[in-house]
Amino acid sequence: MDSILNNSAALSALQALQMTQQSLATVQNQVSTGLSVATAADNSSYWSIATQLNVDSGIVTASNSALSEGQSVLSTATSAINSVITTLNSMATALTQAQNPGAQIGDINTSIASLGRQLTDAVNGASFNGLNVLNGSQNTLNFVAGYNASATGGSVNVISFAAQALTGAAATTPSTTTTQSTITDPTTITNLATLYAAGNSTNTTLSYGNDVITVAASGPAALTVQSEDLYGNTTSTTYTALDANGNNSATDTSLTFATASSLAVSSTTTTSATSNLLTQGGIDLTGGTGATSTFQIGTTITAANALTAVNQALAAVTNYSAQIGATQDRMTAANTFNTALNTNYSNGVSGLVDADMNQASTRLQALQTQEQLGIQSLSVANQNAQLILKLFGL
Repeated sequence: MDSILNNSAALSALQALQMTQQSLATVQNQVSTGLSVATAADNSSYWSIATQLNVDSGIVTASNSALSEGQSVLSTATSAINSVITTLNSMATALTQAQNPGAQIGDINTSIASLGRQLTDAVNGASFNGLNVLNGSQNTLNFVAGYNASATGGSVNVISFAAQALTGAAATTPSTTTTQSTITDPTTITNLATLYAAGNSTNTTLSYGNDVITVAASGPAALTVQSEDLYGNTTSTTYTALDANGNNSATDTSLTFATASSLAVSSTTTTSATSNLLTQGGIDLTGGTGATSTFQIGTTITAANALTAVNQALAAVTNYSAQIGATQDRMTAANTFNTALNTNYSNGVSGLVDADMNQASTRLQALQTQEQLGIQSLSVANQNAQLILKLFGL
């Protein structure tokens, strides 16, 4: 039935046209922005996840920038240390020559004084953006290395680096710390029993990395191990055998180290009073801060003592350089990981919110065709109402 009050065909055609135009507007926006989820209204879940991933990506990018700065700080220090090592080698050569009969001590003193100034120059020049990890101005540095994202906001990863002074640090006061613990691991007990057997007959000196270790039996069923590192720091650890009831040899007289069920451990670490790595055996290889070098061989400091100090400094500086290199390796690994992580973030965001442009362009053409047909359909529906007028001869 046709009605002059309600044109259902036109209304239906208009509704279809409006829906087509809404879909067309959406696809046109996707084509122009490249995004299928541009706002939270498009897909609140995907938009929220993508926004958080973008934030995390920005933090990781900032972490890599911070890592780059940290690497530059340590690279600058490495260059200076290489210069220091070269200078120390020259000192060692001069001091070896000084021990030869007829050596010109005055000339050698002039040479080592100049070399001492070179050491100071190298250390003072090892500054990047105000940071110098060689002159005693820094302690522990925490370089930003990455980001641990979590539902509660995440946390920043850091790479800690303990700076050591080649020059400039004030002498420290010796400090002592003591810790107590218990060992129950059978393999460890067996290995220590072997050391006890060796130390029970005579003190045993071992080399372990940069440590010198002295092992000695220190009474019935007790073992003391003392180690000293390059910097004069000592750690003395006493292992006391315990039986199954926790008694030591004072209570259980039949107890031996080899039959121990566990070991009571008391460890004492003493930090030596050293000023810096270029001061060894009381000899400041830089020559001091005054106008006249205090590093001179003669009656007070012999060439042999000076050479020992130089070799000790070489060992300490080389060890410190290795620590810097290991930290740089960690930074490089962190940088590589962060770069890969950012790629994953980018791919994840793309998968969530990017529009499929092939699909969008095809859809756009289809909707444009539907729009044209919808306009024609609406026009036909409106023309049907005009036929009623003809029935009245109008």
